[in-house]
Amino acid sequence: MKSLIELVAEIVSSHASNTTMTTEQLVQELQTVHSALKNLEQGLNAVEFNESVAGDAKDSTISIRQAFRKDEVICMVCQKGGFKTLKKHLTTAHQLTPGQYRKQFGIKSSQKLAAKSFSDARRKAAEERGMTDILAKAREKRMANLKVGKAAAARPAKAAKPVAAAKPVVAAKPAKVKKP
Repeated sequence: MKSLIELVAEIVSSHASNTTMTTEQLVQELQTVHSALKNLEQGLNAVEFNESVAGDAKDSTISIRQAFRKDEVICMVCQKGGFKTLKKHLTTAHQLTPGQYRKQFGIKSSQKLAAKSFSDARRKAAEERGMTDILAKAREKRMANLKVGKAAAARPAKAAKPVAAAKPVVAAKPAKVKKP
C-alpha cells in the first residue's frame, strides 16, 4: 500500500498536469490534499473535515492588489493564477458572472478583470486598426439618436382612434344531407 506522502504527490501531480499553478499554489495544494487525506485516515467525518478546510481557506485569501497583477490575474475564489482574463474561468469553473464576482469580493466596477498587459495590448491593437475613430463616430451617432428620442418623448402623443365594436359571430348552419 502507498504511503500518505506518495498518495498526496500522485494526486497533486495529476491536478498540476491539467492546470497551471504558481509555486505558492502548488505548495498550498500539497498542504490541502495532505490534510484532507490525513483527516480521512483519522476518521474525521465530513462536517469536521469541511470546518478544518474552511479554516485553512480563510487564512489563504489574497487581496485585490495581489489578484490583479501586470501579467496575470488570480481568481480570488480558487486562488488559481495565470489568467489573462477571468470572465471565461468564472463562468465555467464557478458559475459566476463578473458582476457577482465583483460584488462577492468588493471589487470596484472600474477595476478590469483582466491583466494590465493584456488590456494594454488590446488597446494598442485597436488604435493601430483605427478603431478609436470608429468608436468616436458611433458615440456621436448614439448621442444624436438619444437627443431625437428625448425630443419625440417631449411631444404630446396623438389621440388614439376609437375602436369600432366587433360584429357578433354567427354560427354556421349545418349542411343539409340528401337522403338516397
